[in-house]
Amino acid sequence: MVLTQFCLALTSLLAQVNIAPQTRKERQAALFRDDLEKMRLGQRRESYYVYEEGGVTPQPDSLSYIADADRFVTDGVALNKMERDAAVNKKEQMFYNRRMVRAQNEEVRWRTIETQHQMEQRRLEEMRENHSFARSNKTSMPYNPINLRYDDGHDGERLRYSDESLRYRGALRAEHLQRRMTSTGYDPITGAPIERVHVPEAPKRPGQ
Repeated sequence: MVLTQFCLALTSLLAQVNIAPQTRKERQAALFRDDLEKMRLGQRRESYYVYEEGGVTPQPDSLSYIADADRFVTDGVALNKMERDAAVNKKEQMFYNRRMVRAQNEEVRWRTIETQHQMEQRRLEEMRENHSFARSNKTSMPYNPINLRYDDGHDGERLRYSDESLRYRGALRAEHLQRRMTSTGYDPITGAPIERVHVPEAPKRPGQ
């Protein structure tokens, strides 16, 4: 019994297990998790699962097929030019927006100036029609300071009567004072004869 067990143990130790050699692809695939899982899925033999190699990748003859090299941008110079063109276009668009804003502001400013000018011209035309310019040059009294003449009309006559009345009353006061100062006909200081004050005629009221 013991001898039998010893023989079985010796046989198990001396038994050789033949392992099929692996290719380089299989050895490299064992280093990456994704490739290892794909390899194990491909080696499964269950009846409910069918593994297809590259099922996600379209076939070369399909319309959706694209090479791996074409999936990346290989023309760096063209990419740099596109970026520079985008930056230049952005700057030009910014300058264009500024020009448009300034042009609109200038248009509004000139429209405001034209509106004010039209309003001023309309005001001047109304003043010409209503003779408003002559009103600003009209004096406060009916008297022309250039030719020293009274204006024609009732106002000029009233002003003339007022001025003549003032001169008449002044002459009366002067004559009265001269008459009260001395009764003789000469100046007691110089001895020269006194020149009597001339009293004009009393002015007449306008309309008399």
